[in-house]
Amino acid sequence: MDLQQARILVRKINSLFKSMEMDGSPQPTPIERDLMLSYLRQLYQSFLDDAVDAGKITVSAPLVEIPVIKPEPKPEPKPEPEPVKPVYEAPKAYVPPVVHIEPPVVETAPIVEIREEPKVYIPPLEPPKPPVVEAKPEPIHVTPPPPPPPVTPPPSTGSSNSRIEALFSFKKATELSERLSETPIPDLTKGMSINDRLLYMNELFGRDMSKLDEVLRALNNFPSLDSAKSYLMGVAAQFNWGDDERGEIAQSFIKLVRRRFV
Repeated sequence: MDLQQARILVRKINSLFKSMEMDGSPQPTPIERDLMLSYLRQLYQSFLDDAVDAGKITVSAPLVEIPVIKPEPKPEPKPEPEPVKPVYEAPKAYVPPVVHIEPPVVETAPIVEIREEPKVYIPPLEPPKPPVVEAKPEPIHVTPPPPPPPVTPPPSTGSSNSRIEALFSFKKATELSERLSETPIPDLTKGMSINDRLLYMNELFGRDMSKLDEVLRALNNFPSLDSAKSYLMGVAAQFNWGDDERGEIAQSFIKLVRRRFV
């Protein structure tokens, strides 16, 4: 006997019986009755075959196979919900009821609009102005700034001096863009952009920003470009501005210095 098959038949019989009970009708329908008989025959046949094989029951006549009437398809019953396990909840703390107390109604006095009378502006009387007495300005004595410290140029040949001298030769501005680039600069320390300061510091002053600031302050104290030329030539010789790689940058720096004395 196949116990697994018998177990399946028993489950089908129980499920069909529960479905018949859930319908609520006192008598099963013909389809339910035929289906139940089919399950019972199959279960009986499985146990009977097992008994015949064991020699306990002798079958004298062949069993007549009863045709199984297939029932019409019926919607499967909904599975019963699983029992809900009780969940233990901790007792809640007592919360006193909230009593809403409405504030008393306070009657407000009616707002009386007070209109102010328009004010008339009366200009004040100006007192008579005293006579203006022109005072002659006293002469101001300006102490000339101390001369900048001399720059000792390194020993150089005649060719390097000629290259440095050539840096001070400029062509006369003819185009409008060149004329606009020669506008005066009152203070060299403030009339130079950050990019120009970094370029001149790296290329002309040996990456020394303090030396660049010292030279610019010294050039501000000269009255003219001719008086500052000897000082600037000493700086050019010290940092070797006559080199071909620095010549163009050095000439742009001297051109910027010349705008201080325009």
